[in-house]
Amino acid sequence: MNKLKKIGVTALAGTLATLSAAQAGSLSVSGTAELSYVQRDSGEITGNPIGMGKDITFNGSGELDNGWTVSVMHDLTDAAAWSNSSITIGMGQLGTIIIDQDAGKDFGSALDNVVPQAFEEADAGMSTGLRVTGGAIDHSGAITYKLPVFSGLQLGGSYQPRSGAVSNADGGTSEGTGKEGWEFAADWSPEMVPGLRVGYVNGTCTDCSAGGKDKDDDTYFATYAYGPLSIGYQAADIDDGTNSYDTDIYGVSFNVNDALSVSYQYGETDGSNAAYTTAEFRGVSAAYNIGPMAIKFTDNSGKNINGVATDDDDNRELNLSMSF
Repeated sequence: MNKLKKIGVTALAGTLATLSAAQAGSLSVSGTAELSYVQRDSGEITGNPIGMGKDITFNGSGELDNGWTVSVMHDLTDAAAWSNSSITIGMGQLGTIIIDQDAGKDFGSALDNVVPQAFEEADAGMSTGLRVTGGAIDHSGAITYKLPVFSGLQLGGSYQPRSGAVSNADGGTSEGTGKEGWEFAADWSPEMVPGLRVGYVNGTCTDCSAGGKDKDDDTYFATYAYGPLSIGYQAADIDDGTNSYDTDIYGVSFNVNDALSVSYQYGETDGSNAAYTTAEFRGVSAAYNIGPMAIKFTDNSGKNINGVATDDDDNRELNLSMSF
C-alpha cells in the first residue's frame, strides 16, 4: 500500500509540475474611468451633457522555449461585455505578428492623426470629421506584420481577408461588404535627428465602395519635438472610386510644465465633387495631470461639415479621467 501511495504521490507531483510549466506567464489588469461634460451648439444638443466612460484591460504574456513571446490583450469598454482583443507574437529578429479583433492595431489606425495634441483632435465630437484614412483595413480579423526596428525605422504591413466582416470566435467565419485589403507603412524616428518623426501609409481595399469599386488611401506626416514644443503636419489623399478627398492637418503643442500641456490644431478636407465645400476644423486642447488623475478640456469648431456649406458645429468637453 505504501508503495502504491508513493507511486501515486510521485505521479501527482509530476502532473502538477507539468501544469505549472504550461501555465507559466503573467496577467495584469489596468483600467480607466472618465467623467465628461459636453457642450454643443443649439442645433446639436440632444439631452444630458454628463457622460461616463469605463475601460478595463487585461494583458497576458508568456515566453516560448525558443525565446519567442506571446501576449494577449482583451479590452472591456463601457457597458459592452466584449469590446476588442489582440494577440501578439514576438519572433525576435523575424519581427512581430499581431492578430487584431477590433483593437485598431493596424498602421492606418495607429497613424490616423499623429499631429501633436494635448487632449483631442480638432474634429472630435463632430458628426463627420477630417478624412485621413479611407478604410482600407477593418480592425476585425486583420493581421499586421512589423519588421524589427532598425535605426529608428519601423516597416510593416497589414492584411484584411474580408473587409466589413465581424469579429469571429475560433472556428467561425463571417462575410463582409468588400474583399481583401492591404496596408504598407513606414514610421521613422531617425537617430541622427532627435525629436524628428516622419511616416507614410498606403492602403488599398478591393470592392469596398459602392458599385464594387476599390478604395485607395495615402497619408504621410512629419512631427518635430524640441524641448517643451512640438509641431506637426499630416496630409492624406483618399479615393473611393467615385470621389476623392485631400486633407491637410497642422498642429502645435507646448508643455508648460511637467503637469500642464496645451495645443492648437487646424485641419481641412477638400473634395473632388463640385458641390463639396472645403470642411474646416479648429481645436484648442489642454490637459493637467495630477498623478493617476487628469483634467482635460477641448474647444472645437467645425465649418462646412462633410462638405455642406450650411453645416457648422461646435463641441466643448471638460473631462476628468482616472487610471488604476
